[in-house]
Amino acid sequence: MGNTNTDAKKNRINGVVRHIALLLLDTVLVLILWTYADANIHHYTAKMDADIASETLLSTRIYENGFRQPDTWVVSTHNYVIMAPNLASFIYPIIGKNMNLAMGLAIVVLFLLMARLMYVYLKETELSHVGVISAMILSFSLMRTSDDIQQMFFLYAAYYVVHFITLFLLLILYNRAIEKDKVSLWVFGLTLLLSFLNGLQGMHAALFCYMPLLGVEIVRRFVSFIKKEKQSDFKILGWLLSTAFLSVFATKIVGSYTLGASRNIRHAGEKFIEYVWPFFLNVISFENMPVLVALFCVLAAVGYFFVIKELLTSGIESLGAPAKSPYWSVLAFPFGVIVCMLSSTFTTAEAAPRYYVMILFVVGVGVALFMRGLKKMVEKSGGCAIANYVALAVAALVVVYGMDKAYVFNRELIVNDESSKAVQTEVARWMEDHGYEYGYSTFNHANTITVMSNNKVKVRAVNSMAELQGAKWLSDKTWYPPTKSSEGPTCYIVSDSNDEDFAEFLAAKQPTIIEETEIEDYKIYVLDHDYTEWVD
Repeated sequence: MGNTNTDAKKNRINGVVRHIALLLLDTVLVLILWTYADANIHHYTAKMDADIASETLLSTRIYENGFRQPDTWVVSTHNYVIMAPNLASFIYPIIGKNMNLAMGLAIVVLFLLMARLMYVYLKETELSHVGVISAMILSFSLMRTSDDIQQMFFLYAAYYVVHFITLFLLLILYNRAIEKDKVSLWVFGLTLLLSFLNGLQGMHAALFCYMPLLGVEIVRRFVSFIKKEKQSDFKILGWLLSTAFLSVFATKIVGSYTLGASRNIRHAGEKFIEYVWPFFLNVISFENMPVLVALFCVLAAVGYFFVIKELLTSGIESLGAPAKSPYWSVLAFPFGVIVCMLSSTFTTAEAAPRYYVMILFVVGVGVALFMRGLKKMVEKSGGCAIANYVALAVAALVVVYGMDKAYVFNRELIVNDESSKAVQTEVARWMEDHGYEYGYSTFNHANTITVMSNNKVKVRAVNSMAELQGAKWLSDKTWYPPTKSSEGPTCYIVSDSNDEDFAEFLAAKQPTIIEETEIEDYKIYVLDHDYTEWVD
């Protein structure tokens, strides 16, 4: 009787502790997502740069062109079909044509959709709620504040968020397909359409979504073959082959948005050592609580070891045949890292930390897999309580780390936002106060000044301050004469590094200077008309 009461008391205490852990984890996740939302909606210009500004300006051009990317827009490495600027173009007229707010709201909608799909996927993979929320907190916080990695998903431009929305949707559908051993016709049609649309936007979706998942399916079937198990419906393999092929094929339609690189077999080792590996290590930040971050990485590796060992066993309790395990799909995350590292190493394509963003999800999901794997391992020896204590201890460390990063993100993205005092804002304010709407500068300054003013002034990029030709990079030919009128006073904003170039223009053209001023590192010359031109 006494033992029964003691056990009941322990169970109640464990239940309370678990409830508190869940509450803290949920709170930390909400804090992180809330910080991202606040940064995008109320502090959109806090970390503005020329590339992000170009994405923002494109959203208005998509709206003006009937909600599709205009042919006059000069792209960088991808077209826009289902990305943040497309969604922002629909929001833009609804909120009174506030360009920055439209883009901020679009990013919030997209990263919340990604978070929701990630939650659904992980829950359907039969991870505990503690594991799911821990995985999300780590995946959303292991990067540095406002670096390229954070901007891939959560801030300002969120270049990759649509690709990862697609990834989590694919993983959900893949798990359901291998469980039911069939692919529904609507799933086939929807994912083929998505793969084509993603392919029109470049190679990123193929590298992050379609090729890694196809690799998982091939390995799954190979393991089943080696173990002489009955093969799943081959329509599943055909489905994934089709989506991967169509995604790559679509990149060929738009021309230059493939890897754009030749083979690099001879210098692969050199490139891997000098560029790929250092960039890979640069994805995860060790600036805050480095010991904890290192621990999470180790636990993630152990978690994936547990899963791989389980998938290679002859049977999986409660999951049926290993070939139908939902844990095959978690291998898509490390496979995604491998695919991107191989493509960077063995081609002459550019290498950059942002191509290895999947490592964030490898660590986050890996920690959740560790919690699950440890529990299953100790259950066999009757040590379930120990596993629960370890999982709660790991969850507590995730809470501590997540709270710290939420504080850091809030401080850097919101509290320390001084964009209202930035020199680009001062330049825009001077133009607006003096009644000048149009101006020109080089790419690193032009679009940024425009966005800092929320499109109240329109500063366009030129190739150089000597030639004053429209810049054919993330700009629109309709912004320049002869399409745009050349009449009226026009500002030319010259940074210190471009003084000599603009002096060359002044000497050659001898324009009438109506007014000039200097604001910190910029000189502003107001000329009698627009001297810029677009040269095809």
